[in-house]
Amino acid sequence: MARKYSGPVQTLPGGCFSLSLEVQDRASLVALIVQLREILLTTSTADNMRRLFPAAYHQDPEHDAEYQRLMRDELLASRLQSMNTASEMLQRDPTSKSIELTAAELEEFMRSINNLRLVIGTMLDIQESDDLYDDDESQEDDPSGVHRQLYHYLGWLLEWVVTAQSAAL
Repeated sequence: MARKYSGPVQTLPGGCFSLSLEVQDRASLVALIVQLREILLTTSTADNMRRLFPAAYHQDPEHDAEYQRLMRDELLASRLQSMNTASEMLQRDPTSKSIELTAAELEEFMRSINNLRLVIGTMLDIQESDDLYDDDESQEDDPSGVHRQLYHYLGWLLEWVVTAQSAAL
C-alpha cells in the first residue's frame, strides 16, 4: 500500500492551516522576502521586476503608461503588505518547526512566495514553454544552479499551499 506524503502545509479544523518548515528554511525565506521588499522600495522599475508590474496594454504604450501611472502604487502597496504579513508570520514562534496560520495569512504567504518566484524566474529568463526539469540544465558548474533550485523549491512550496487551500474549500 502506498503512503501519501504529507507536505509542509496542512489544513486544520476551523479554516486554519499549519505550515511546517525547518527553522533555517523559514529564516531563509524571511531574508529573501526582506531583500525583495528593499528592492521594491528602491528600484521597483528594475528590469527583473517586470513580472511584478506587467504591461496591461502590450500593443499600446500610451495606454500602458497610463495604466502603470494609475495602478503601480496600488500594486506596490499590495505586494509590500503581503511581504510584511508573510515575514511576520514566518518569524512567529521561532523555535517551533510548525506554525498555525489563518486563511488570510496563508494567502499573503502564497503571494509573497509567488512574487519571489516571479523575480527569480525573470532573472533566469524562464519562459512558460521552458522545460524546467531538463537534466542538462542542472549541471553542477551552472552558475544559475542555486537560483534554479530556489525557483523549484518555491514552486514546490506554492503547490502545497494551493493543495491545502483547495482541500479547505
